[in-house]
Amino acid sequence: MAIQFLDERLSVHRNDSAGAEPITTTPLLIGDIGLQTVAAAPAGNSGLVRIALTGIAGVDIGVENTANVKLTIERNGTGTAGTGTVIYTDTLFLGGGSIDNPPISVVAGDFPPANVVEAGQIRYSLFISADSDITLMGPAVFNGSASAGTS
Repeated sequence: MAIQFLDERLSVHRNDSAGAEPITTTPLLIGDIGLQTVAAAPAGNSGLVRIALTGIAGVDIGVENTANVKLTIERNGTGTAGTGTVIYTDTLFLGGGSIDNPPISVVAGDFPPANVVEAGQIRYSLFISADSDITLMGPAVFNGSASAGTS
């Protein structure tokens, strides 16, 4: 069966370096997309859906600070951390005297079950949190695409 393109979405939390937003231990929603998957069912592809997700967030931790920064992606939550199915989580250590930290990026995939696909839309949310106060500076963007099929 040929690859079937279903949907692609982009969520932009911020697209510049102006302003600052605190990142704390409470997860901050920085990306939220709803991928349409309804077209997979009539083609018999409900069990063959693949989701590709990418995200980027610019952070500032200060010259002398360090932080463990946690990125989490959830499927079908409400936009509040902990309400969906976690499909990706990772903790990164930043700091240690570095003046500039590059943007944090995440690449993840999901193979949602057929019953989730047949609901017609799958919501993905990207959250960021840290164990010490840091700042979201610069871009925060989340992108997802859905396809189905086997070849």
